[in-house]
Amino acid sequence: MKLNIRYKKTIVIAFIMIIFIFIPLRFIYGESGNINTENNMVSEDSPEDTIVYCDYYTWWEEKKWERGNSNNPELGLYDSLNPQVLKEHSRLANEYGIDVFKIEYVPSLDGSIINGILKTDLGNTKVCLMYDIMIRFMELGKGSPPYNFNDSEIYNTFIDDINHIADVYFSNPNYFNINGRPVLWIYITREMCGNWKKAINDARQNVNNKGFNVYLIGDHIYWDYNYDGVELFDGISTYHVYTGGPQNTSEFANRLKLLYSKWKKVVQSKGKDFIPGAIPAYNDTCMAARKKCVPPLNGSQEDFNYMLKIVSNYLDYVNGAENLTQVTIATFNENQEGSGVEPSLEWGYDRIKQIPIVFGNK
Repeated sequence: MKLNIRYKKTIVIAFIMIIFIFIPLRFIYGESGNINTENNMVSEDSPEDTIVYCDYYTWWEEKKWERGNSNNPELGLYDSLNPQVLKEHSRLANEYGIDVFKIEYVPSLDGSIINGILKTDLGNTKVCLMYDIMIRFMELGKGSPPYNFNDSEIYNTFIDDINHIADVYFSNPNYFNINGRPVLWIYITREMCGNWKKAINDARQNVNNKGFNVYLIGDHIYWDYNYDGVELFDGISTYHVYTGGPQNTSEFANRLKLLYSKWKKVVQSKGKDFIPGAIPAYNDTCMAARKKCVPPLNGSQEDFNYMLKIVSNYLDYVNGAENLTQVTIATFNENQEGSGVEPSLEWGYDRIKQIPIVFGNK
């Protein structure tokens, strides 16, 4: 009789061991995790999703091309309102992992944006705006940055423009949101001075009163390591920080390591999201008759791939959006500066195909 009892105990113990071996402990004891609502299963390691922004320009037309271009798109010298061009841009974005076209914005571009990209079937790709304060304030005759927000015209224009953006764009189904929050970038916030902090706070409050909890990203990262005002934004990033050297994309990527490591540490300490940026190349010498140019940045597809991998080391999880990170790439189609990833006669698909290799295509 004793032998039978021992035998039964052995079977029970063996059965329990099998359960613990083949069934994850979280299903027995329970733990927090990411739930797949379709099949009610908990995923231990849900795949990380990186939101890829890419700067996009809607002002291409004949007169703009006449000013010069550093490269020649495979689509030719196109018009930004051409439906076939927009359809192809949408295809490229969806096929090569560009999640958001970050559109340069000033109010004078409303027509090209509303009647063009916003009317296009973008598939899984969305759009957001980057409010370009430099172009806007130069239009007002304020000259080059910095911009002093003690100037009532600058201050009021900024407030009015943000209100206009909220009214016209934030409810559009193609507009990009994070957790229901419309995303808005502001170009060269690092060049704001005077009463600029109040302007940011007032603009945010005004938009909030309209029912939009805006996710505001400041273009603040630069080599001066001026962290003042980081706390005013939800995310901190850069358009690009190339200033003329090193002139090889891989070597420039190595220079970014110290910059991004310092900025990320500070941004995270403020409880904000850090968004690193990448750039494949830069060449604005076609504009030499109109502006002071910097020495070109050049690199192969291998160099750009290397830069993207370096940048990926500084991805930061979005506050309140588990497993979501963000990266920005300058640019999709800035053909006057030769920084685009859009297929070109000069580099074909070499640049754009590096994006899904490093960040995937979801």
